[in-house]
Amino acid sequence: IIKHKPKEVIISNLDQNPLVNGKGIKKMEAQGIEVISGVLNKESRELNKRFFTFHEEKRPYIILKWAESTDGFIAPENQTEAFWMTSAESKKIVHQWRAEEMGILVGTETAIKDNPSLTVRDAKGKNPIRFVLDKNLRLSPKLSIFDEQASTFLLTEKSIEDNQLEVDFNNLAKSICDVLYQQNIQSLIIEGGSKTLQTFIDADLWDEARVFTAPTQLGAGIKAPEFNCSPAKSEQIATDQLKTYYR
Repeated sequence: IIKHKPKEVIISNLDQNPLVNGKGIKKMEAQGIEVISGVLNKESRELNKRFFTFHEEKRPYIILKWAESTDGFIAPENQTEAFWMTSAESKKIVHQWRAEEMGILVGTETAIKDNPSLTVRDAKGKNPIRFVLDKNLRLSPKLSIFDEQASTFLLTEKSIEDNQLEVDFNNLAKSICDVLYQQNIQSLIIEGGSKTLQTFIDADLWDEARVFTAPTQLGAGIKAPEFNCSPAKSEQIATDQLKTYYR
């Protein structure tokens, strides 16, 4: 910019990275360039919300995602195999979301019962880094999360291998945020299960919740997470209703 010597430069937000914050502005002003900042500040923060959350709150931007039945369950009782209740269109959207975030997280039971790949298959984009809770290292190496399609890290009580990260299960949500911040993970989508999602809700460590409601009733099963928040928007995706919440 300085090389081309414009008379005026208009910017929105200051860079919150302490390594560069404000230095570029000072360099331009020293060369006689007028710098105007704060233009469309709110819109720019929304566009770069992952970056700002990472540097200001010292944690990833956290998106919670789940699907529930109309009677408030996310899975049937005694689930023994992978369960998906939403439409194919909703599944494509979820895969696109995965491609937009740096990391993806599930709990132990979800890894065992659903055996998910946690990769991008029905959309274009890069696979997120997979993080899986495994307190006592009981997950089978034959699970899909251990294939070579993406990197996988186990969040465990005591790490002994390179692909394991030690977290405090007595303060789980905060500990995960701290560990992933140290790993430079700027954004994380959490896909379950209900206990893992509720842990982040109870700790008030989340930024968005994206909740599908499928046109089905289970009657009983695993209850969906609970939180007191009104949706910011609601839309119809094929047969499903998608509501988005912001903390």
